Amino acid sequence: MSIGLALSGGFVKGAAHIGVLQALEEENIKVDYISGTSSGSIVATLYAAGYSPNSILTLFNMYCKQIISFDKKVLMRLVTNFYNTISRDVSLANGENIEMVIRHTCGMKKIYNINQIKIPLAIPTVDINSGKIIYFTNREVIKIDPDLKCFNNVNYEYSGNISSIVMASCSYPAIFSPKRYKGYNLVDGGVRLNTPVSILKALGADKVIGVTFNNNKSNRENCMLSVVLKSLDIMGDEINKEEVKNSDFNISLSIPSCNMFESNYINMYANLGYRTTKSIINEIKS
Repeated sequence: MSIGLALSGGFVKGAAHIGVLQALEEENIKVDYISGTSSGSIVATLYAAGYSPNSILTLFNMYCKQIISFDKKVLMRLVTNFYNTISRDVSLANGENIEMVIRHTCGMKKIYNINQIKIPLAIPTVDINSGKIIYFTNREVIKIDPDLKCFNNVNYEYSGNISSIVMASCSYPAIFSPKRYKGYNLVDGGVRLNTPVSILKALGADKVIGVTFNNNKSNRENCMLSVVLKSLDIMGDEINKEEVKNSDFNISLSIPSCNMFESNYINMYANLGYRTTKSIINEIKS
């Protein structure tokens, strides 16, 4: 029986996926298919490229601050653009850093195109112009349930530069600028699909484990950016409910209230993912 693992997005919280993978490996639960959105796409890609969970954790600690470093002048530019009829691409963080990191880490494994990855991998993005889900995957889709909304208004791409694909899936609105690629204007797949479960079954996985975040809504940060991100999270949670129901088992990770951009929490999140998965391992195996 083949197992798929679908990893949700969540900025630095995505480090929790590393602990999940470590726990599954220790329990001899082999991941045959993997998918991920946003930060989940980073973990999924690195794992599919051949990095161990411990190596991925090292890479997260090494590069996270670089990826989410903010431009201190950007808020003024955002305010200016809000009233400017001639819009420009403005982002709070430099998304090109994500592309550079994935290009370097996958390049170390001699992987540059998604179709060079051996493990079946699927990464959703959204074309902001058409609203379509654009799935980048290295395997042909073989079975689709037409009744599932996640397969409506979808395009499939079976090749593409892996660093550009991951950057596109991480291009969260209000944080990173959209990634223009293959004629699309791509943003974070979580806009429509934060836990890509059904695509793994469409690729051939017999059973799929979803990994989601049970977000702590008591976070007291009330700055403009925090409110925007919380609002998008709430909308995303509602959109994602149907997709999560399609998983055969869901690992729900309860994240304590803290700054989702704070790289100092990486090891804590990884440990949380590990301990949570270990605590329910018998249920996963049954």
